[in-house]
Amino acid sequence: MPLMTWQLWLAKDLVADYHLPWQKPQTLLTPERVAQSLFSLLIEIGSPAQPPKTRGKSPGWEKAERGTSELEGR
Repeated sequence: MPLMTWQLWLAKDLVADYHLPWQKPQTLLTPERVAQSLFSLLIEIGSPAQPPKTRGKSPGWEKAERGTSELEGR
């Protein structure tokens, strides 16, 4: 919980107020409003993960194996 509070406190200067239609706009954002607006910041920053590498098309079933079952030979 303390780490989440610190993240919200540090992010309050980086996000704009994203209020729902029934909420009044605020100049000083509460932690709840910062959490509501944090999604736009995460989209802007992006993901630290690398995109997956393509490995090509899998060959699929071999000709002899197509349509056979392991239980047929028993």
